[in-house]
Amino acid sequence: MLSLLIVDDESAVVDTLAYTIPWEQLEILTVHKAYSAKEAIAILSEHAVDLMIADIYMPGMSGIELAEYVQQHHRHIRCVLLSGHAEFEYAKQALTYGVSEYLLKPAGDEEIIRVIRKLVEQIREEWQEVVSRSRVVDTLRESLPVLKDKLLNEMLSGKLPEEGAEHLLELYDLPFRPGDDIRLMLIRMEESLPEYNQRDFFLLEYAILNIATEMFGDAYDLWTCKDAYDHLVLLVRGRGETLAGGGAEEKRAESKKFDLLALQLQRNIGVFLKRVVSIIVSKWGVFPGDIGPMYQQMIGQVRGRLANESGCFLPGDLPEEPAAHQPLQPLYETPSLQHLLDSKQWGVYREKLSTVIALMKDMPHLSEEYVREAYTVISGSFYYYAHRHHQLLSDLVGDAGVLDRTVRSVQQLAEWAEYMLDKIEGSDQAEQRSAKEKLTMRIKDYVARNLDTASLQTIADAVYLHPVYLSRLYKAETGEAISEYIHKQRMERAAQLLRTPTIRIYEISESLGYRNATYFSKVFREQYGMKPQDFRDQGMPVPNTTTEWKN
Repeated sequence: MLSLLIVDDESAVVDTLAYTIPWEQLEILTVHKAYSAKEAIAILSEHAVDLMIADIYMPGMSGIELAEYVQQHHRHIRCVLLSGHAEFEYAKQALTYGVSEYLLKPAGDEEIIRVIRKLVEQIREEWQEVVSRSRVVDTLRESLPVLKDKLLNEMLSGKLPEEGAEHLLELYDLPFRPGDDIRLMLIRMEESLPEYNQRDFFLLEYAILNIATEMFGDAYDLWTCKDAYDHLVLLVRGRGETLAGGGAEEKRAESKKFDLLALQLQRNIGVFLKRVVSIIVSKWGVFPGDIGPMYQQMIGQVRGRLANESGCFLPGDLPEEPAAHQPLQPLYETPSLQHLLDSKQWGVYREKLSTVIALMKDMPHLSEEYVREAYTVISGSFYYYAHRHHQLLSDLVGDAGVLDRTVRSVQQLAEWAEYMLDKIEGSDQAEQRSAKEKLTMRIKDYVARNLDTASLQTIADAVYLHPVYLSRLYKAETGEAISEYIHKQRMERAAQLLRTPTIRIYEISESLGYRNATYFSKVFREQYGMKPQDFRDQGMPVPNTTTEWKN
């Protein structure tokens, strides 16, 4: 049932329309009354309204203006305007504001009922369209990629019962049916790509699937998804007759044809996308019952064979081989990775990391568990270092996404660990540079404020550092000794004071910390090539640098 709002500044008109017309017969259950446009807006803000009848001429805010407001804020409401003969042409302008109908006053009940019934029918038809099969199908079509991905992942995990799948296959317009001969193909990207963001990964995966569709589409039907391990998985069905009725020779020929296409796909990804991938192909099986076992066998091959390999192609008929089982002893030997980071022994850390990586690369048929073990210990050392220095690791490396990168091979582990270590070391070096710059500024500020008493010892006491260590730091940062800097600042200050004739030379000497005016004269002459008095008499300008007069 619908609701109606009647608006007119004449209360008699509102009440008459509200109580004399059989609204329930028109499927209108609720009738709201307003005696001004302002009251109407208040009602619209509190109640759901489907239709509105309003007088075109009202004081304050006209029906035209009210219709414009409704068009802007309640576009679904059907508006009917009542107008006298004088406003008839004016009322036509209301059509630009979404007004559905306009009636001449006084409008008879039959005319009002006819218009409202027509609008109610329009509303009913629109809602029927919303819930119609065509609309549902359109919505389904927009969601199909996500729904197909979810359904295939359920089949890979074996969670979906066979009898519940046929309806969804038909609904999703998938050509796979029970009894079809199928193969699975798994694509794993090798590099950890720590510098890539999620959008880069998405575009790369989309490009890979486009290449696969282009290459396999003529002879095979494809159904793709991204599994829980971030692998791209393709379910493949050969068109035409199934292989079940063919002989062994036909099956071998078909398998060879498929493997050659898969190898070509791997090559094209390398050539056109510049990415290294490993591709694992399953044996032939029957849809849908063999999907789960085939997939689990492929995951086993990934974990047992590809942890130490990259850019591999594994056909479905490879025999299973036992994985390596031995401890990663160097990973736990002292000094620990945490200790090396804490003491900022970057080079030793890298050597130890290289030793672990080399050991893993030499292990035959390395299980993926070893990669996870090493990843856990190495990432733990990074977290320890960050938190020990009162920072989040994501802030330290400048990218939270890199902490969630998938690392499942030795190569990925090596690239990821080196990337993280570079970021952490670079952050430390930047922090040290900043600290040294701040220390240099503190030293210069102290000298400027205490030019007469400044010395290496007084400065060291002020910044709470040992004089020898302070001297070494300052010279490494500026290229000169602290004593040289103090001396130059005193000479520049002396040259400035000598420009004021009223200040005596011995007073200048004392103000700069020289208790002996003769000694002051000597060091001034060594700096500028003349005695202080000669400098003053000649009216020499104050030099811009401390070496200008020497030259």
